[in-house]
Amino acid sequence: MVQVVIKRPKKSRSKRQKEEEEEVLCLEGIMLDRAKYIKFDVYINDEDSKGSAPDKTELVGSFVNLPHQHKHKSMFKRSQKFGINEVLEELEAEDDDSLLVTIVPQSVGVRIFKGDV
Repeated sequence: MVQVVIKRPKKSRSKRQKEEEEEVLCLEGIMLDRAKYIKFDVYINDEDSKGSAPDKTELVGSFVNLPHQHKHKSMFKRSQKFGINEVLEELEAEDDDSLLVTIVPQSVGVRIFKGDV
């Protein structure tokens, strides 16, 4: 498991703007092997809460790679994006300056480095 505090852009948005434009959490630099099953879940915690209390944690989504073979190299880098407007609303964290992102591996052999988040 990896936890990282991320800063959010400082911009006040109206309800209409929030409906028109989704705020996105982007995980970059995910290195994976095409030939292996890889899965991890991504959660957001209200950064003001200590630890990961269930009422202050929301699942953003999961990343899954199903094993398959290619003629190309098996290791590659990828990114994953998650829309977070609804999660921020559920956590009542829409106006927070930062969030705690938790990445939890769900398959054997997943290695996550803080520098890659």
